[in-house]
Amino acid sequence: MGITSLTKEQIAQTIISQLEEQTDDLLIETRLLKKYNSPAKIVQRSNQAEYYPDILTSEKGEINIYEIELNSHMNADKWKILSLYTKLRRGEFYVVVPEPYISKAEQLIIENDLRNIKLLFVPN
Repeated sequence: MGITSLTKEQIAQTIISQLEEQTDDLLIETRLLKKYNSPAKIVQRSNQAEYYPDILTSEKGEINIYEIELNSHMNADKWKILSLYTKLRRGEFYVVVPEPYISKAEQLIIENDLRNIKLLFVPN
């Protein structure tokens, strides 16, 4: 078993439920839950990297992305692309990690000078 007993799907459901309570006009896309449309992949043309956001929300032209990381293998390049994507769309990029990985995530953000990232944690 991993550091948290929760699955990405369970965490996504919790995040989405909270978002739906807060606003009525929010478009939510995720590949983690069947009742939602899947978000389009985000492509970085310079190195042909392609990523599907775990959760993408859109409201009044503002796009937010939630990326759920449940293990210690965190991808700084992916975070950089997704944070830039949301910044260009007046949104925020949220990284959700289990509580024990907060310092590792913070270190990755600092070492790679990543901007426009909000770090959230899941208690374990």
